[in-house]
Amino acid sequence: MKFIKSLKFKLTIWYSVLLSLFCIIFVVGINLWLNNYMQKNIGVPMRGYWGEIIEDRPLFKNLTDDQITIITESRLADLSNIRDVTLYSIIPLVLLSFVGGYIIADIMLRPLTKLKDEIKSKSTENLGEEIEFTDNGDEISELIKSFNIMSRRLGKSFDSQKEFVENASHELKTPLAIIQASLDTALEDGTFSKEELREVLESSKENVKFMNQLTEDLLLFSVLEQKITMEDVNLKDVVNHSIKDLEIKAKEKGIEIKKTFDKSKLTINANPILLQRAVMNILENAIKYSEGSEINIEVKKIDKDIELLIQDNGKGIPKKHLDKIFERFYRVDKSRSRETGGSGLGLAITKGIIEKSNGEISVESIKNKGTSFKLIFRKE
Repeated sequence: MKFIKSLKFKLTIWYSVLLSLFCIIFVVGINLWLNNYMQKNIGVPMRGYWGEIIEDRPLFKNLTDDQITIITESRLADLSNIRDVTLYSIIPLVLLSFVGGYIIADIMLRPLTKLKDEIKSKSTENLGEEIEFTDNGDEISELIKSFNIMSRRLGKSFDSQKEFVENASHELKTPLAIIQASLDTALEDGTFSKEELREVLESSKENVKFMNQLTEDLLLFSVLEQKITMEDVNLKDVVNHSIKDLEIKAKEKGIEIKKTFDKSKLTINANPILLQRAVMNILENAIKYSEGSEINIEVKKIDKDIELLIQDNGKGIPKKHLDKIFERFYRVDKSRSRETGGSGLGLAITKGIIEKSNGEISVESIKNKGTSFKLIFRKE
């Protein structure tokens, strides 16, 4: 039953039926043509294809009755033999067409069989591996190409998710271990003073704060994978709100934030809450890590696009880190994560939000001169 339902069997049947039909049409056509040819051109009295006598036949000239009879019987015998040969040849032709069709279908569908076996053998260990095949330029080759592209994407996605889970687990495990160790020490050591207990609680509080921030960032990543509600947003308002929220932190660091806006309308299609989060991530990083004295923000319109430029005059980011700062959990300075509460997710989230808003983000940095983030929002 499985064989009968297979594509190979169906192709064989169709091939055999079509070839048989063509053979029958060919045989009938040849016999009709011979019948007509002998009657009109040779002058032999004929029978129709189904055996009926054709009366309106031409007469023989200059031949005796015996000669006419001999010629007539000979021609009729020849035609009968031709009919028998052509009719009986249909049976082996049908059988050969079935066998030949099956062999051809097997050869043509062999890459599909290989593809099926490869799909069955796929697991998390070899998800990104490609199927080796000869590109014949046909539809099956295109199908295998598409499958290989899908395999590469799935492999990268799976590896990325696996790395993400491992990193998230590690980031959560470290503060939890610190909290547990601090509390165990405080509970077991009865000589702790109030000041020492306060230090333990403050340390635990900071680690809990870090985990809350990390959890919020992880949830935000899951949100970015979903369909987000978009609306027309005034980019000037988003930047102004972000500056206002971070103004106190900037003053504490001795950093002045300057802004320059185009007078034209600067509206983009985005989620206002997420977009503000993206802008604040860049500003907050500049305030925390740049060690500069000012941050310049410029919003302008370039043709149909809108550009947001955030530039500080701090120490800059080493060149070897520039192509990695948008990766999840990546930190330029590994030692600063616990002191400042950074999880290494801020810029990765920012990149995701900007791309969701039909934009792109890039970074340039010069040592001891500062870092510049450029956000360009495209009009659809």
